[in-house]
Amino acid sequence: MENRAHALATGIFILFLGGVLALVAAWFQGDQGEKNDFTIVARSGVSGLNLKAPVKLRGVLVGKVESIGFDQGDSQRILIGIRVAKTAPLTQATVARLAYQGITGLSYIDLSEPDGAQGSPLLVAGAGPIELQASMLDRLSSAGPQLLERVSEAAVRVNTLLGDANQQAFSRSLSQFGEAANQVAGLSKALTPTADALPALAAQTKKLVEGAGTTLQRVDVLAAESTLLAQELRQRAELLDRIGQASAQVQQTAQRLDMALVGANRGPRSQSLVDVWSQSGRAIERTASQIGEQPQSFLFGPPLTPAGPGEVGFDESARGASK
Repeated sequence: MENRAHALATGIFILFLGGVLALVAAWFQGDQGEKNDFTIVARSGVSGLNLKAPVKLRGVLVGKVESIGFDQGDSQRILIGIRVAKTAPLTQATVARLAYQGITGLSYIDLSEPDGAQGSPLLVAGAGPIELQASMLDRLSSAGPQLLERVSEAAVRVNTLLGDANQQAFSRSLSQFGEAANQVAGLSKALTPTADALPALAAQTKKLVEGAGTTLQRVDVLAAESTLLAQELRQRAELLDRIGQASAQVQQTAQRLDMALVGANRGPRSQSLVDVWSQSGRAIERTASQIGEQPQSFLFGPPLTPAGPGEVGFDESARGASK
C-alpha cells in the first residue's frame, strides 16, 4: 500500500509539473488568440532564418515562422510558412524582407507595404503567397562579382597610371611646378615695390574720385543751365516765328495798300487813290493861297472873274491898265 501511495503521489506530481510546463511554454510562445497561416515565397537564399523566427509587421511582432522548405514543383523557390495573429492588418500589397537581429547573424521576417499602397484590400488566410524581396545583403552578394570586377579594372588602371613612363612624367611635372613656384616667388619680389606704391596710388585715386564727384556736380549744374538756355532759346524761336508771321502779315497788308494806292497793272481801271490825293492836295494848296491873298474871300466868297472880251460888262480900259 505504501508503495502504491508513493507511486500515485509521484504520478500526480509529474502530471502537475507537465501542465505547468505546458502553460509556461504556451505563455512564452504567445499563442493566445486566433492565428492565420500564410506562405512566403523566396527565390533567393534565406540564410540565418530558422523555425520560430519572429515575424514583424512594420516592427511589431505579429507571429512566428512555422516551416521552411523547398517547393516540390520548382526547386528554385523556397516556401516559408508563417503564422500571424488574425488581427494583423496584412493586405494584398504586403511584401516580405529578411532583416537581421543585430550582430547575431540570425534573421527574421519583416513585413511592410510599399509607398502608395495604403488602402489595399486585406489579405485572406490561405490566399496567394507573399513575395520575399531580396534583402540588402542579397543585393550586395549578387553585385559582389561585378564590384570585384570593377575593382580589378580600377587596379589595372591605377597600375597603368603609376607605370614608369607616367612616374617620369609626374616627376617632370613636379620639377616644373617647382620652377614655376620659384618664378612666382621672383615675380612676387619684383611686384613688392608696386605693392608698396599701391597705397599712394589708392590715395590719388580717391582724390581723383572726389574731383570727379565735384566735376559731376558741376556738370549737373551746367546741364541744368543748358536746360534753361534751351528753354529760353525755344521761347525766342517761338517769338521769332511770331515775328515772322507778323512780318508776313505786314507784307500782305503792304501789298494790299500798294494795290489800293497805286492800283494793279491789270487792264484799265479808274484813277488810283494816290492820284486823287495828289489832286486834292493841289486844290487845297490853291484854296489856301487864295485865302492868304484875299482873306475876305473866306467870308464873302471868291471874287468875281472879270468879264472877257465879248462878254457883258467887259471893260477895255481896265484890261489896258492891267497890261
